[in-house]
Amino acid sequence: MRVYSCSEAAGRLGVSRNTLLRWFREGRISGVARDRRGWRSFSEVDLERIRRELGDPTTQAPTMVDSQRWSRVRGWLRQVPLFRNLPEQVLIELAASARFKGFLPGQSLFSPGDRCLGLPVLVKGRVRVYRVSEGGREQTLAVVTPCQTLGETSLFRPDGQYSSNATCLEGSTLLVLPQGRLRELLARSPELSWNLLSSFSQRVEALEARIEEMALLSLEQRLARHLVELARSGTELESGAIRVELTMSTAELASLLGGARESLSRALMRFRREGLIQGQGRQLVLLDPEALANL
Repeated sequence: MRVYSCSEAAGRLGVSRNTLLRWFREGRISGVARDRRGWRSFSEVDLERIRRELGDPTTQAPTMVDSQRWSRVRGWLRQVPLFRNLPEQVLIELAASARFKGFLPGQSLFSPGDRCLGLPVLVKGRVRVYRVSEGGREQTLAVVTPCQTLGETSLFRPDGQYSSNATCLEGSTLLVLPQGRLRELLARSPELSWNLLSSFSQRVEALEARIEEMALLSLEQRLARHLVELARSGTELESGAIRVELTMSTAELASLLGGARESLSRALMRFRREGLIQGQGRQLVLLDPEALANL
């Protein structure tokens, strides 16, 4: 029989771990066994009994504090493409079960083999998702920015485990949606299911485009395309040049583009020499964006 930890049980019930523990303190829940370490362990029978006795927490009248928190979380979820245009009740249930988590720069979110307990959505900061070869070489798969999700595929893997690494490039805050609640809502909400399929489709298209670039373009061409992409959100100067900011170190960018750090540094030096860019460090000015796009 499957047994759940307190955090896993909270996710299955669609509440936070703190809420579940508060129910114990208030005497609203009892009769849950403890394992040999003294920690509470929940069976499916326990979870069904709790649902039957307490009802669905997302349909109960919330307190003022709950209402304020849920409203704030719902407003933020609406900014995430995955949760746009959803029925209000679905957003309410997502917000009621979500919990915020903070991470320090360099802190790991997950590694291959870790069990997936929910869907993380980045609120602020930057997270690098990567894999490590048997020889120890790291290959960056993506750099996640606010309002993006990560680790979605692990929700549906048969073993329920992550297959890649995720590490914070800077102090980051994530909103974690419990796996159990998310699966229940996917079964009931065609809109949410369609949004998720659309997200997967876009991710596959992006990976196909990246594989094509790796196979057909040189490192210099891949770098030029990356700079042109950054220019879309850059600052246009009176001269027609565009100021951009690199969002990662040279080593991180080299890993993302599939090259060595030294090769990337040489490509940047060549662009400066040919008058395509100027600047040092992460602050660059694209002097001739059109020429970069045509490399």
